[in-house]
Amino acid sequence: MKIHIVTDSSVRFLNPEGNHHDLIHLAPMTVRFGDQAVEDRPDLPLSEVRSYFEADPGRAFADPPSVEQLVAVYSQLHDKTDEIVSIHTSAGISDSFRNAVKASEGFRGRCDIQVIDSTSFSAGLGVLASRAAAAVEEGHSLEEVVRVVRGIIPRLYVVFFSDDLAYLERNGLVSQSQAILGNMLNIFPFLTVEHGRLIPMEKARTRIRAQEKLIEFVMEFSAIEQLGILHSTPEPDEEALSVAERLEALYPETLIQYVNYGPAAATYVGLNGLGLIILESEEDAL
Repeated sequence: MKIHIVTDSSVRFLNPEGNHHDLIHLAPMTVRFGDQAVEDRPDLPLSEVRSYFEADPGRAFADPPSVEQLVAVYSQLHDKTDEIVSIHTSAGISDSFRNAVKASEGFRGRCDIQVIDSTSFSAGLGVLASRAAAAVEEGHSLEEVVRVVRGIIPRLYVVFFSDDLAYLERNGLVSQSQAILGNMLNIFPFLTVEHGRLIPMEKARTRIRAQEKLIEFVMEFSAIEQLGILHSTPEPDEEALSVAERLEALYPETLIQYVNYGPAAATYVGLNGLGLIILESEEDAL
């Protein structure tokens, strides 16, 4: 029986084939808007729920898969396999990983479930889940698949800039006074995931300067294995294409892919952010 992969439904795949991969299964990540709730999924564009956010941005929260939901996913898969790799949104961002650990305990002795903290989110999950599935298809053992995933995590980077500090304030990343003042001054915070947590690193006064900071971040890497642009629009807009053009000149041999970041990610970075996912080459990391 083949090993199967579980990840959060907020995952975004740089390669669209990941949306329907036979070995990748999704645990429901739900975005709540007051009394309404929408299950995030890889093919759900942010545009479909933008009106919910705009009605009252302060009401939008991302709920992780519950222990009960994860037990249901594992139970269904246990009919097909007794080996599962379960990769989840960073424990510093969501309770998804902790819930998966609890859910897996009931299968001890019956099904070997390896739960991994991605220390990432969104497209970061997509890179890890896709690489895990590829390792399974190559015939690797469960131990080897876990080793592949854990080897990628330190080389995986996600950076964003946001145009609305209210989302950061609600998630405890800035104070209320900082959020109010920052929005009044049109500040664009530059965010990165460090040690599994979203950290505001710097700020820019214009979107152009915020784009420059994204490019400057990428320029720290001499070799890149995968590079993706995370945009809020259904298709890459002029801003995303402009950043891609700059990056193509710097890394002509690296394929630049695009993905629409989803509602769960938007609860942290807002509706009009722009981000990058970078997988540093293994040789460069060494």
